[in-house]
Amino acid sequence: MCKQMQYSTPCLNYKCSHNLFWEGLRLNTNRIRMTKKAFRIRNCCRFISEPWTSEEIAEAWGLPRKKVDQSEESGKRKLHRRSYVIPRDLPRWDECQQR
Repeated sequence: MCKQMQYSTPCLNYKCSHNLFWEGLRLNTNRIRMTKKAFRIRNCCRFISEPWTSEEIAEAWGLPRKKVDQSEESGKRKLHRRSYVIPRDLPRWDECQQR
């Protein structure tokens, strides 16, 4: 369990994958900003109770909004590809045509 959940100060453990500014994201540390919303959740993604808009993410991470939108679309495409599985018991298209 994350120890940060016990305190009211922002989490500074950037090695934790729940941190808003996790080092695995490879963000430019000169561009990230501690916004009011980031301070409210104390940098811990476990405290997020409602979805963030792309503008809020872009502002906190110091990225252009277009870059955040592109990343979101890329993620949606990856999820869609993985969720589309053809069941093995369905007949092939050419078998259906012969019936």
